[in-house]
Amino acid sequence: MANQYSNYGQHPWAAQQQNIQQPGFFVPQQPVGHSPHHPTAAASNPTAFGDGGFAGAADPFLSGMAGNVLRQQGQTYLQRSQAFMQSKMGFLSGGLMQYLFAVTPEYVRSKLFLLVFPFLKKYNYVRVPEQLSGGHKYLPPRQDVNAPDLYIPVMALWTYCLLVGIALFGSETFKPEILYNTVSTAIGAWAVHTVMLKVVLWMLGIGSTAALLELAAYAGYPFVAACIILVANLTLGSLGYHVVWAYGGLCMAVFLVRTMKRVIFSESSQYSHQASRHNYLLLGLATFQFPFLAWLSRVPSS
Repeated sequence: MANQYSNYGQHPWAAQQQNIQQPGFFVPQQPVGHSPHHPTAAASNPTAFGDGGFAGAADPFLSGMAGNVLRQQGQTYLQRSQAFMQSKMGFLSGGLMQYLFAVTPEYVRSKLFLLVFPFLKKYNYVRVPEQLSGGHKYLPPRQDVNAPDLYIPVMALWTYCLLVGIALFGSETFKPEILYNTVSTAIGAWAVHTVMLKVVLWMLGIGSTAALLELAAYAGYPFVAACIILVANLTLGSLGYHVVWAYGGLCMAVFLVRTMKRVIFSESSQYSHQASRHNYLLLGLATFQFPFLAWLSRVPSS
């Protein structure tokens, strides 16, 4: 009698383990083999937690012909969705975008040296054709220093924005919003320069010769000169700034003119050889680099 009431306050399942029937409680006895949570039952019944997540045997509807049809329809829908996204976002993934970011440290050093000294005779600005069929027309940047890339322009853009922030950081009226305005203004200037290169080719009747992203790469290289000029503006004074600005503008003018000449003559088979027209357009493009770099290298007022 004492053993019976000493276990009265325990949980009914504890009482069940001790084979004690509590007064007033009905404890159902469930066979071990029928409990899906028991380790012995799980081992003896592998379909207790099957692919469908339901206890018991697999559903014959999902494992038969109807299940195969549903899986095939799901795969077809997924493939169509991926194809739709690639058609809408193809210019941001794979293909030309991957090609323009295929760079190496050696290429970056050689390209920066080319941008600083574009008038050296060892540079012919002629791109090397790709020997393999089915790929790009020319070798990627990691194999050809004359190939355009987007890595250097993007890094130069962010370096330029950081330099502007450093120049304004010591100001008493500095506000973080100025950095946002600098980034948006720099991206807008890059876009305008890209459109200008596209217009030059369009006025020559060869607007479809170069891809838009390649023109964007060429239009982004002046940010390298803008960073150097901005550093000179902050450290060398007025005279040093004007000397570096003149040299940087000359370098970008020579680089872009020689690059556009190569695009016109080497990569285009539709050029009508209107020498005077393309000379004036290239002269205008070269002249534009000086005010463009002067505007980029200014320190905006806080």
